[in-house]
Order: sequence, then C-alpha cells, then structure tokens
Amino acid sequence: MLIINPIEYPRHREWNAKVFSMPKIPRGDIGQSAILREILKAITEKVPYSTKMKFSGSNSHATLEHLCTWLRPVGLIYKEDRVWKISEEGRKFLESEDDLYLMAVFCANIRFTSELLVELETPLTSLELLNIANKDYKLNWDTKAEVGSRLTWVRQFGLVSFNDFKNTYYLTDEGKKFIENISYVKPEDIEVIGDITSNEVEVPVSSWAENLIQIEPEEPIIRKSSVGYIPGSIPEICETFDGYIQLIYSTVNKEAFLNYSQETYNIAVSSANAFATTMTNINFLERTSRNAYQATDLAKNWLINKSPLDLIYCLHVNVLFIFELLEELEKESLSFKELAVIAKVSYGFETERIDEIRKRINIMQLALLVQEETPGKYCLTRRGKNVLGKVVTQQRQNFTLVNGPLKEVDIVKEDLTVNDYLTELRLASKESSNPIRFEKAIAATLSILGFNVIRHGGSGKTDVLIQSPSIPKYSFSVTVDAKSTQSGSVTEGLINFDTLKDHRKIHGANFIAVIGFSFQGERLIKRAIEHKVALIDIEALETLIKLHNEIPLQVNSYKKIFSQRGKVSVSVLEEDRREIRRSGILLQAIMGCLIEESLDPVTEGLLHDKDIYRTLRSNKDFDSPPLLIEISEMLQFLSSPLIGSIGRSKEGYYALGTLADAKNKFNFYAKSCSTNQVPGKLDF
Repeated sequence: MLIINPIEYPRHREWNAKVFSMPKIPRGDIGQSAILREILKAITEKVPYSTKMKFSGSNSHATLEHLCTWLRPVGLIYKEDRVWKISEEGRKFLESEDDLYLMAVFCANIRFTSELLVELETPLTSLELLNIANKDYKLNWDTKAEVGSRLTWVRQFGLVSFNDFKNTYYLTDEGKKFIENISYVKPEDIEVIGDITSNEVEVPVSSWAENLIQIEPEEPIIRKSSVGYIPGSIPEICETFDGYIQLIYSTVNKEAFLNYSQETYNIAVSSANAFATTMTNINFLERTSRNAYQATDLAKNWLINKSPLDLIYCLHVNVLFIFELLEELEKESLSFKELAVIAKVSYGFETERIDEIRKRINIMQLALLVQEETPGKYCLTRRGKNVLGKVVTQQRQNFTLVNGPLKEVDIVKEDLTVNDYLTELRLASKESSNPIRFEKAIAATLSILGFNVIRHGGSGKTDVLIQSPSIPKYSFSVTVDAKSTQSGSVTEGLINFDTLKDHRKIHGANFIAVIGFSFQGERLIKRAIEHKVALIDIEALETLIKLHNEIPLQVNSYKKIFSQRGKVSVSVLEEDRREIRRSGILLQAIMGCLIEESLDPVTEGLLHDKDIYRTLRSNKDFDSPPLLIEISEMLQFLSSPLIGSIGRSKEGYYALGTLADAKNKFNFYAKSCSTNQVPGKLDF
C-alpha cells in the first residue's frame, strides 16, 4: 500500500460548500473502505450502472448507479454527459489504498468531520458531540445518526477509540498525528451566507410555468396535502425527475418503470408505484393504458430547463401549502414544527406533518425561495418575495373570535384570530420545558368559549380554573391540569389522580379535566374513568373551538363535555348545535317568506303563523318540518320591539325590511355585547 504524503491531501472546501452527510456505503466483512474501492473499480471497469453490487457480508441490493449517486457529494466521483467518472482524489485513493488519505478527503468535503476529531482531544460522549454540532456548528441535527456515522468511519481507521466504562470517545495517538496534517473550522470562523438573490428583480421562472398558475381550470382542482413519495434525496430531486421523464418520454410499460426504479434506486414495487402516483398527481405522468406510462406535455416542458423553481410552480397547482408556505414566512421566520401546526390549523391538513414541511422547505431552498435565517428558522429570500408578488394563494381558514378573551388571561398580541390561539395551543402542548406557556394557551383558548378563566399554577393549586358565568345555582366549574410533553403523548405515569382530586376539593369545582396533545394507554383511560376525569386532547379541543365559532353555544352546553369520563367526544354537543342551526334556518325562512309576500295583491304581505307553517312544511332545508309552536315563537322574537324585523297587526305578521336590514341590526347588538376590556395577549 502506498502512503500518500500529507502535503498532497486535498484542499478543504469552504464550510458553506461542504456537504452535511457521510457517504452511505454498505457495511460488509471487508469494511467500508474496501467496499468503496470496489465501487471505484467498477466505475473504471465500465460495469453497467444497473448492476446490483454484491459485497461479502452485506445484504445490500443497491445498483452501481445508486451507489454513485450517494458517493458524488464527497468529491470522489462526478458525472459528465451521463457518465460516471472518478475524480483525481478518487483515483489517488484507489491506487494508494491509503485509508488516511480517504479520511482527509472526507475532512475536506464533509462538515463536522475534521472538527469532530479536534473536539475529541477531550473525551466526549456521542450526545455531547451532537450538542457541539448543533450549538457551535449550527448543524441542526435531530438525532445522533450523523455523529454516529462519522464515529464509525474514524474508528475503522484507528483514529478514535471508545471507553466502555465512561461511554466516551477519544483520539488515539494515530488520531492526534492525523489532525496535525488537516485543516478544520472553528465555530467563530463560520460565515453566514446572505441572500444570493438579493439583487434579483424578475423571477427566473419559465413562461409556461407562470401561465400554469394563472389559467383557471374548467373544474376546481382538489389540492392534496402530501407532495408524495420521491425516491432519492431531495438535493437530487431534479435529476430524479429528469431520469424518470426521459424514461417515459415515449410510452413505456409498467414493468420497465418498475425495473428502472428497482435498479436505479433499489426501491420496492410499492415505492415505485407510489412515485408513479406522485408524478400523476402533479400531471407529469399519464397512463395511456392499464400498464403503459407516458410523459405529459407539462413534464416535457419541465425537462427543457429542469428547474427546481418551475417544479415548485407545478407542485403549487396540485398540492396544498406551497406558495402559502411562503406567505407565512413573509410574516415571520418559522420552524418546521411551527409551519406544520399552521398547515394543520389553517390550511386543511388532517395532521401535523413535519416530514411534508421539511420536503417543501428543502425543495424551496434548491429554488432559492427560502433560506435558514437562524438554526431551525426559515425566512424568505428576495426571490421568494418576488414570487409572492405574482402568485395567487389560498386564503387561510381564519375564524374570528366570537367572545373576546378576559383580562385574567395573560395576552400580548393584538387582533388575534382563532387560528392564532389554536396554533399556539398546539405548539405549547409539546414544549415540555415551558409548562407555563401551555397553561396560558389553554386559559386563553377556553376563554373563547365564554368561560371565566383564572390561571393558577404552582404547588397545591390547579393549573387553570374555569367557571361558567351564571348564578351559583346554575353555574359549574372545572379544574384543568395542563400536560405538555415533547413527544406529544401523555401517559399514565404523568398524571397523579389523587392530586387532581385534591385540586377539585380546594377550588370547590364540579369537574376535573386534563388537557394534553394526545393520551396513550388503555390503563390511563380506565383510571381516568374510575376517577371521573375528562381527558381532552388537542384535536378535540381544536374541533370544539372551531365548532363554537361556527355555531356558538351557551357556556352551560359545554357541561356535557366536562362531565364525561375518560377521553371526551365533542359529538355530545350535536343536539344543541342542531337546535341552534335549526333556529337560524327558521329565522331566515320566515323572513324570506314574509318578504316574498310583501308585494302579493291578495295577502298584501300579511300572514298568520299557520299560513307560514303551510309554506314551510315542505321546505327541504329542515331535517323535519318546523312545528307551529316553533314558528309562533320565532315570530314573537322577530316582532319584539328590540328586534323589530317584522310587524304585527290583527290581520297577521308582515316584513319591516330585508334580510340585510335584520343582519345589520343583529350585528349592532353583537357589537354592543362585546367587552370593552383590553384585548388579551398570548406570549407567542
């Protein structure tokens, strides 16, 4: 084996040009370094790219094409005119078989590789290394996987050892010699790259893509919440679509599509079918028969420039929360988690999907629409702002507040919508390090329903106490315990039922409730039932608030929620909602009937309750025909001096104005009922 002089070690890339991940190489009996040499040899020997590479002791079925795709970012190989070639660094390693030279290549091209070795001059655990990577090097890794991958390589090369007793990693003598010959970056030297599109004036999008979002379809398109499955890595997304579109440019059969998927990306038939669905959903693929695929004109247009920006325009037409995501980032910098909650609360997502948000952000970073402003927080680039100025987005599903929050609730933000409260509620429910935030969010949210709310917290007291605003004889109160957990799951061990009972006695409350993101375990549910505790998850509370803003119920109706045991169901309110909904339909129907009769020459606009009954009994808007007594009571209400929407004489009832007039009067009374207290503020 030829040992390469450290003077010939590759020059380090700038930190921001380095890649994030170690190469994904199969593990076998011969070691990853030897397997890497076999891959490089296969390239020099012109082995077909579709060949499944076999390695002793490894179960990998990856093709040479797939392995090359994984290797390219670290600088050992590159692709030119669709042909894989070995770089100068790759050739030096192949010819010398010098593992330390390979590690020098990794250090030169991959973030936190040489830096990890330098940090291990002091023994550290893998968790301590992860914390250093995130805090000092701003890598924002969620797990120890990347740290573990680096440790695997450096231990194979004898640069690092592991102390079983202390659970720490440390540099060997060989490792100490090695770091003398390589460069590394200090945290204070890391340069934050600004917006490279800051001088752009026009959006560099193809005209066909721009037209795509401006043409109104003949029938409304139902936009899906999921981008869908895409094989390979997101940075390679354009190459992925390029390869598949060229495959199906002219009609190919399904078998050829599946074979290409398996040979190129080593994915199962189900995954290949899932990607076919993804391509169909964004109108890149059409079936010419049951088992034949062909590229659409849209896909062929995209193939001309292979632009990630054009791809985003294609996605926006068929997928929810694309340019809408940009709109949210225009207001403030947000994290994956925050965007996932906003998508759930305000844009029709069924659940919080951080994976879907991450996928969107990653593609948008490729298109230079967004950038990471601070670790884990994303903002718009100039290009992103320019795009927003030219596109039409879906409006937020905003709900206005029916009841203003009370002074007792600690609030800091003005002009809040229900969505703001629900977004804060979801985010706070998973911030276990700040339980007070969740208590405040619960207090503010429950005030929307009209409860008098007091947030206590502290030892010996409930977190939140709510009471219905009525005389003692008819009011009820509830002690509410807030349970925030990082995972979102509230388990039995987190709830002390004896303490909950004590809180109820101290405050003289009628009911006990626990609110958390979700509740797990049959035993927890059983114990809650035994101790007469209502478990309210965030989904149920969110539904409750949205239903209230659609059809506001009297506060006492919510007694049905808190008197439940175990996990609560909002369906118990359906009868109350049905009655109010029916009253609303009846009010409109009676007003409409009287207005319509106003110009009748026979009745002269005068009708008795029985006349209206005969008219409305066949009205299909009602689940069952309105009763005569319901009509009489509504007529008395509408003809009362305060409402005055209809008049009353011996000859019958008559309209005094239009529905618009009635609406204006109801709106005036609604404003008169608004509290004059200072709007509450949530600590967002």
